[in-house]
Amino acid sequence: MEWDEVRYFLAVARCRSLIAAARRLKVSAATVARRTDALEKRLGARLFERRQTGYVLTDSGEGICAEAEAAEESILALERKALGRDLGVSGKVRIAATDDIAAHVIAPHLSEFRAFHPDIELEIVAQKDVLNLTRREADIAVRSAKPESGDLIARRIGSWGYGLYASRSYVEAHNLRPGLTGLSQLEVITWTEEWARLRGGPWLREHAPKAKITLASDSRRVHQNACKAGIGVAVLPCRIADGRRTGLFAFSGKGPVAGPLACRAYRPRTDSTDPRGSGFSRESCRKSRTS
Repeated sequence: MEWDEVRYFLAVARCRSLIAAARRLKVSAATVARRTDALEKRLGARLFERRQTGYVLTDSGEGICAEAEAAEESILALERKALGRDLGVSGKVRIAATDDIAAHVIAPHLSEFRAFHPDIELEIVAQKDVLNLTRREADIAVRSAKPESGDLIARRIGSWGYGLYASRSYVEAHNLRPGLTGLSQLEVITWTEEWARLRGGPWLREHAPKAKITLASDSRRVHQNACKAGIGVAVLPCRIADGRRTGLFAFSGKGPVAGPLACRAYRPRTDSTDPRGSGFSRESCRKSRTS
């Protein structure tokens, strides 16, 4: 497997779209499709399922992806070493993020961060409340929404997409199909009243105003497991809910649910240098296979 093939494969796996992958690689979508098809033929395995919602890794693709990311990591490590990008910084860095982003974007790459910055002590605060950076409640916040106030610097470091999901049993029982527009006859899983503003809540109120609420919870993990149990449909992060092993089926109602969301790192402007840890957050989010 050549490095160029690895780059094209990983771009499609992470973007879940030929067009988005082509945009990232600055080539045409036809080139990405040709390289991806060539890799599948070379390996003699189907790496992606081509769905209406995008490209999803097969079991073979998941295995190849793990090896490809390891190869990529080795190359990136060599590049960083050659460029002298390890600045030898030290101290405590407090990162605020939602539980989803902390667990699925940041945590999987902590060993890499430790290898390059062993003198930094990380604290990750995983909660739905937005901490106040100007009061130094956190040094960096990785969020999917821009703060309404504060003298902060924001940098886009990736994306965090959402979709509407149901279990296979629920899909079959209600004869659901992609492109469904009548959502009010469905049962929904959503947020409790105090968290109704969070991603998915406003969308369901707009597109399924008469739907019966079978469960309200303040936990995204509960949403996912309840959805898997077949009691209704739920808006879930694609990074968590996609894949054959989840047992969940994605479909769009009246359009993309919530859409691609930007994860950003914030810090007070009082320090003109790059915030400690933001490069790590950006690299972690870049590796997240979301759209």
